[in-house]
Amino acid sequence: MRATGRTVYEWLRETLVDRLRLPEDAVTAQATADAAGLDSLAVTELSMIVQEEWGVAVDEDELAACATVGEVATLLEQRCQQPAAR
Repeated sequence: MRATGRTVYEWLRETLVDRLRLPEDAVTAQATADAAGLDSLAVTELSMIVQEEWGVAVDEDELAACATVGEVATLLEQRCQQPAAR
């Protein structure tokens, strides 16, 4: 993500707002999933988008376990830094 000049959080926020149509003012690093509008369907879609765009598998349960949008960004960043399984 850094190669594009955006942080993982910036990519996540843009994806949640533009692609998943969550309310822009509700999507903040401190927002809970409920407050941001990140329901189970949005979590499923986000998991598929991450897999498609980054080639990184992130389980829906892992995403749903994150307490805030910021924690989701941290999880994604950690996954992107892990070496691919061989």
